[in-house]
Amino acid sequence: MRVIGLLSWYEEPASWLAECVAGMAKLCDHIVAVDGPYALFPGATRKPASGAEQADTIARTAAGAGIGCTIHIPRAPWWGNEVQKRSAMFDLAMTLAEPGVDWLVRVDADEVFTAVPADARELLAASEHDVAEVTMWERDTDSGQDSQFPIRVGFRALPGIRVEQAHYVVTVPRATGGRRVLVGNDTVHRAELAAPLWDVRLEHRTRQRPLMRRAAKDQYYAQLPQIEQVSPL
Repeated sequence: MRVIGLLSWYEEPASWLAECVAGMAKLCDHIVAVDGPYALFPGATRKPASGAEQADTIARTAAGAGIGCTIHIPRAPWWGNEVQKRSAMFDLAMTLAEPGVDWLVRVDADEVFTAVPADARELLAASEHDVAEVTMWERDTDSGQDSQFPIRVGFRALPGIRVEQAHYVVTVPRATGGRRVLVGNDTVHRAELAAPLWDVRLEHRTRQRPLMRRAAKDQYYAQLPQIEQVSPL
């Protein structure tokens, strides 16, 4: 079994990217890093890709950690926004994965694995589930009130895995037709049970971003109710 990390990034400090990749290397054998802004993100059409030095940082950090690396840099924004970009990451990873055996772990560039127990990979390999959840540590430097909660970021490499309806909804085909929901909206979907890897900690640092970047992100997410509509699957 291999673990393939999926890294979504756009315009990040080199130090953040290096720390993110180094954290992924604690769990992953290979990473697929995908650049580019969501089309509705402020300034996306003016700068549809990050600088080459950011891709270089990702590649060099992966090499130094002894893991493989595949980098995809599009020449245009992701017109389907976060749903399209995340689905593209799964598609790219599935070209490298052994279906039904390997695992895919999705991470954003403002997230860092700060704790990965030695048996994490063994637990994934032995799991009967097709989705795994870790503990998200939400760092809030404004209020000083941190929080921790489970979040599903690990997925068995199953053919047809994709993101649909909303950026957080992950599904795979059902053998009898339709879709199985691995991560969904709790009020609309019935998601499958997840393998509990709660000793794996993923630190979310978005509140430590500069104020201008945080404002741009807030502006983007304010538009999601209009572009992401969920319905039963």
